[in-house]
Amino acid sequence: MRALPITTSLLLATLAGCGGSDGSTEPFPLPVVPSLESVNFALLGSGKVAFERISSTGYVAVYVIDATAGTSAHYFDNTVEFGAAISPDGRRIAYTSYNSATLYDAIVSNLDGTNPQHVTRFPAQEGPPSWTPDGTKIVVAGWPANSLVYQVYSQSAVTNPSDQTQLTNFSATPGVPFSCPVIIDNQIRVSISSQGTLAFACLMSEIDVVSAAGSVSASYKPSHADRSHWPNLFAAAWSPDGAKVAFIETTSDVDANLLVSSYAIKVMNADGTNVTTLAATPIAAAANVHPGGGWNGPNNFSLCWMPDGSRLVFTIPDTELIGHLWVVRADGTGLTQLTSAPLVWDRSPSCSRS
Repeated sequence: MRALPITTSLLLATLAGCGGSDGSTEPFPLPVVPSLESVNFALLGSGKVAFERISSTGYVAVYVIDATAGTSAHYFDNTVEFGAAISPDGRRIAYTSYNSATLYDAIVSNLDGTNPQHVTRFPAQEGPPSWTPDGTKIVVAGWPANSLVYQVYSQSAVTNPSDQTQLTNFSATPGVPFSCPVIIDNQIRVSISSQGTLAFACLMSEIDVVSAAGSVSASYKPSHADRSHWPNLFAAAWSPDGAKVAFIETTSDVDANLLVSSYAIKVMNADGTNVTTLAATPIAAAANVHPGGGWNGPNNFSLCWMPDGSRLVFTIPDTELIGHLWVVRADGTGLTQLTSAPLVWDRSPSCSRS
């Protein structure tokens, strides 16, 4: 993904400061995290949506919208946490957090950040975690030592290394181009269905469905024949009933610096058939949006299903550094903007039933 010249973590470190102008060691105060702007809770029906908000004015936080209660809150204020995922019961959050020995590891805590449990310790940064539908485990792309690729693992949501299970067996040959299905970076969030089947975007070029036995059971591969309408794929997510996979498809012009010209939410059947566009919007060239968005980190383009399967929540970019959450019904109607604060990028939405 295309990163900012100044990453979010560096921005926060700069704002924290190393001393005042008078030579003191007193750090500069971190930006105040504001409450969520007014949102239409009815757009979500019931349940919760958690998401990460990155502000160009300097703050980072995880916001939670409780549509059932008609309330909102923010947590992890001014803490760089990648890929916050709310548990199916709405009580816990899984995210990746910095560890000096093993870079970013998966952590599970209560929704308010209390009682954190250090869950994974792979030698490189894990991908943003997701939850199994029953809420007992997280699923994460982890990097085994001396490997060229990441593997997908499930792990108990509490510290219990003995129950870690490797779900994939991807391979690669040095000097040979990578080919799907494979995961080669820490930007990928993997979705798992109630049947134990995985779905993820491979190399931004196809959506792969991998069975519990480790074989590819379905895939979606858009045509790459037209350089002026070049597709990239992101954020595969299973529907609650495991019957469909939703994903984001952007279109760019290879000969125009890959600027995104259109953005679509699509769904397909679990077997890869009946690919349908639920919602689409053009992106003006002046917005200067590139595939993956402008902020450093995972899931700049991302989505989730509300637990009853009636709606999807996802990010649509306004510009390279500004994007908001939108909602569309599963039948393709009712495309509506949910969040609207200025100068922010809202990403990595996750949905829970309560």
